[in-house]
Amino acid sequence: MPSVFGKENKKKQLILKLPVIFAKIQLEHHISPGDFPDCQKMQELLMAHDFTKFHSLKPKLLEALDEMLTHDIAKLMPLLRQEELENTEVGVQGGAFEGTHMGPFVERGPDEAMEDGEEGSDDEAEWVVTKDKSKYDEIFYNLAPADGKLSGSKAKTWMVGTKLPNSVLGRIWKLSDVDRDGMLDDEEFALASHLIEAKLEGHGLPANLPRRL
Repeated sequence: MPSVFGKENKKKQLILKLPVIFAKIQLEHHISPGDFPDCQKMQELLMAHDFTKFHSLKPKLLEALDEMLTHDIAKLMPLLRQEELENTEVGVQGGAFEGTHMGPFVERGPDEAMEDGEEGSDDEAEWVVTKDKSKYDEIFYNLAPADGKLSGSKAKTWMVGTKLPNSVLGRIWKLSDVDRDGMLDDEEFALASHLIEAKLEGHGLPANLPRRL
């Protein structure tokens, strides 16, 4: 009987950690957030299932996926880089960034100042990162910040794990390190995570930070 209760407790713990598990899988395997089921609904469904009857993970399937990402997707990268250059020149219109300090990655010239964002209704709009803030917070605190902030080296290690090019991560860092102190607090980390997810979904990055971000 104790073993039964032990398994049930372990099951509940796993289900409660589902948002963190989703986030880790998403970043480690470059899976779009839209490809995941609704987390709350999934938690409710899992409570009614026997975990011992689930099929085990098949590494060969993951290897096949990695092979596709390494070789097939790599052929598309030149097109994506060209798109990034075009977006940098003319700015991003529509998509995830409608309305529009490299830190530990790349240094740029001192003349790259942030421009003012759009004026008007953006001042009253809800911060777009808010809906996923709790998910990002769990990752942030698992990385053991000091005095409420992640050092540049810790943040870089985590960001590099997304497998995005350093040039892209550098731009994300510049947009996220709002106070230019070379570290990320929980809100800056949430912003960086939001930008990373958007980039993994295929969106471009804004040349400057829109006010709603």
